[in-house]
Amino acid sequence: MIKIFDLSINKYRTICAALIIALICPLLSGCADALSFDKSGETSRISLDENVASDMIIVEKVEELDLDSDDTKDNLPDKDLSKASEELVKSDGLKYYHYDLLSDEDKVLYTEIYSIISNLSKDTKVSSKDPNKIEKAFSYVMLDHPELFYLTGYSFTKYMRGNRIEKITLSGNYTMTKNEADSKKLLVDSYVDKCIEGYDGYVDDYEKVKYVYEYLIKNTEYDMSVANNQNVLSVVVDNRTVCQGYAKAMQLILNRMGVFCILCEGVVKGTESHVWNIVRINDKYYHVDATWGDASYMIEDTSGQFEAPDINYDYLCVTDEEITKTHVIKDGITYPVCSSMDDNYYVREGLYLTEINSDVIMNAFNNARENNERIVTLKCENANVYTALYKHLIENQNIFDYLNGADNVNYVEFKDECRISFYI
Repeated sequence: MIKIFDLSINKYRTICAALIIALICPLLSGCADALSFDKSGETSRISLDENVASDMIIVEKVEELDLDSDDTKDNLPDKDLSKASEELVKSDGLKYYHYDLLSDEDKVLYTEIYSIISNLSKDTKVSSKDPNKIEKAFSYVMLDHPELFYLTGYSFTKYMRGNRIEKITLSGNYTMTKNEADSKKLLVDSYVDKCIEGYDGYVDDYEKVKYVYEYLIKNTEYDMSVANNQNVLSVVVDNRTVCQGYAKAMQLILNRMGVFCILCEGVVKGTESHVWNIVRINDKYYHVDATWGDASYMIEDTSGQFEAPDINYDYLCVTDEEITKTHVIKDGITYPVCSSMDDNYYVREGLYLTEINSDVIMNAFNNARENNERIVTLKCENANVYTALYKHLIENQNIFDYLNGADNVNYVEFKDECRISFYI
């Protein structure tokens, strides 16, 4: 909750200060850890929140083999495996980051699982007899392929002779038929094409990332109750989703635009599972979280003068150090190091201060006026710079030098983030 107080500076000029009592981001609830698995008995339902609408499920079955049974009849067709291998090899690490983390042996298994799911195949033999390796390969396939929206997990059958596993077959837990999936794929492709057609910016990857970040936030609402909220269909069909939907849509669109973008798993608020993205811009890596960028701040404002900003840019192209103030990155996967500020939103937009610089501040306010923007946000490198900025603008009342003659201004402080927003 953010409460707004009136703070009288002098009898001629009044500045309204927003004191942050607590910042609530209700959008984070219900982000299921849908890409990791913890088997218990025959069926495992993975969820860190009881309100999650869709969970990933693994079903394990066991069958005894006759001594003379044929265990080759359910092999994956060579043509399907060859096609899948060809596509993955051509990726050059742009789309399939997790695939490239695997050993050669596990890449074969990944390719088999990807081919099975892509063709909506059932009860197909895979090369591994290790359920743990199959689980890992499956989760990596799902992390790399946001276009696989028509399943909720997988089933596998262990064929035994005594205590020995002879083979394992795998099926996706499909939520629709192949014809239905093909029809939905057309909707997904149409949505992605429409989004990309609306981009008229520069070739620069930062502009592409910013565009998609803003596009998803402006066209999507957070909704835990919507169907398919763990995949891109909720974004495409209903324009409503949770963190998985935001992140997978971001991944799918940016990959189509030629921008490296992967999923990053972790937790927020201590225990709530969460998913966001890592992108690559000019050979450097950054965290991007469109879910938190679409956060609704609950403001108790008796004056009626304040509105939450449409988009929160604090989570557009940020470093490991910045993201880990609120997010905990999941162990077990080696993610790219995100340490550069070069293409951070505030840096690129001229809103980042490493010292008090009147020219930078004036340009920020002038640009906002030229673009008819109602909020100017300035972010500081650290607490010392923020304290100096606050003294310069508020305590010394120099803010009015940047306001073209205005006699009052409303502002909101975000001290922990070293950020201050002015309503102009």
